[in-house]
Amino acid sequence: MFGKFFKLVFILIILSVIAVAVTPLNLYYDKASKHLKPLVMTGVGGTAVKGSAEKLKYQQLPLGEAEWLLYPNWFNSLGGKLRVRGAHHDLTAALDHASEARVVIQSLRGYIDWSILKPFLHMRYGQMEGYLNFDMSRLRFEKNGGLKGASGSITLQDFKMIKPSLKDMGTVTLVFETQQEGMVTGVISSDSAVMTVSGTLFLQPNRWKLSVDIIPKGGHFELDSVLSGVGQARRGGGRRLNLAGFY
Repeated sequence: MFGKFFKLVFILIILSVIAVAVTPLNLYYDKASKHLKPLVMTGVGGTAVKGSAEKLKYQQLPLGEAEWLLYPNWFNSLGGKLRVRGAHHDLTAALDHASEARVVIQSLRGYIDWSILKPFLHMRYGQMEGYLNFDMSRLRFEKNGGLKGASGSITLQDFKMIKPSLKDMGTVTLVFETQQEGMVTGVISSDSAVMTVSGTLFLQPNRWKLSVDIIPKGGHFELDSVLSGVGQARRGGGRRLNLAGFY
C-alpha cells in the first residue's frame, strides 16, 4: 500500500513540474510574484523554466531586461542561469541554489559601464570611460541575514581619462574574501602610472562601509581638478572617499 502511495506522490510531483515548465508564466505570475519579493518583474514571457522579463527590479533598483533558464535541484529550490542586461551592463549569474530563504550564486560574470559608477563619485569635471569586469564566485545570500559570503574580484579596466587630456588610468581592482560567516572584506588596489588607489570595502549583514584613498602621482595635475568633487581632501594630497549604507 505504502509503495503505491509513494509512487502516486512521485507521479504527481513529476506532473506538477511538467505543468509549471510548459504553462506560460504570464498566466500565473501575479499570484507567484509575492514569493519573489524584493524582486519585481514586468513584461514577463516564456515559462518559469525558460523565460524573460522586459524589466527587472530589486526593490527600487532597476536591473534591466532579464532572461533565465532554471531547473529544480531539490523539492523547494532551483538552479540554472539568470542574465540581466541593459544599455550599460550585462551580467550572468550561475545559480547553484535558489529558494525563498537562501540564494547561492556559483559564479557572476559580466560588466558594468563606468557611466553607472560615475554618479556615486560626484565627479563634476572631466570625462572618463571604462568598465567594471565581474569575476565573482560563491556569493551566498540569506533573506533575513543578507550577504553571508563571497569571493572573487571586480576590476575597473580599459580605464581612460578623455578630458581635459587623454590619459591611461590603468586598472583598479577590488578583491573579495570571506573573513567569517556574514563578514566579507574587499581590498582595493591599483596598477596605474598616474594615481594610487587603495582602500577597503566591508560587507556585513544588511550594511556596508567603503573607505578609499585616491592619490594622483607627480606630474598629473589635471587629476586634482577632475577628482576635486570626490569625497574630502586628504592630508598629504589626493582625496579620501568614505561611504556607508544599508542594503
